[in-house]
Amino acid sequence: MKKLAAFCGLSAFLVVVVAADRGAIPTWLRALYDFPGGDLLGHFLVYGALTFLLARAFTRRLYIGAFSLAITSLGLLGLALMEEISQFFFPLRSPGLLDLSCGLLGIVLADWLAGQ
Repeated sequence: MKKLAAFCGLSAFLVVVVAADRGAIPTWLRALYDFPGGDLLGHFLVYGALTFLLARAFTRRLYIGAFSLAITSLGLLGLALMEEISQFFFPLRSPGLLDLSCGLLGIVLADWLAGQ
């Protein structure tokens, strides 16, 4: 069941990214983060939720001293970076370090929570 939830979360994430790249985000979804800082909160929550689902479904972790990170979280760190860089190639998107930072913070916090 955890893997199904992770697959659904990843699928929903990819649908939203493609819709954003095409300028086709539904009005109801856009309204969820239509307030100052809403896009930053959205990055934090979306990447955090996806990280939590994946880290709970696939529990293998990479240990570096006293620190550990789920392998899936490491993959999401790379995905977040690639997704933000890809926005340079889509005229309807606007890449930003603050967006990336909020996404990465969501990943790190959710990974920590999933590992507890």
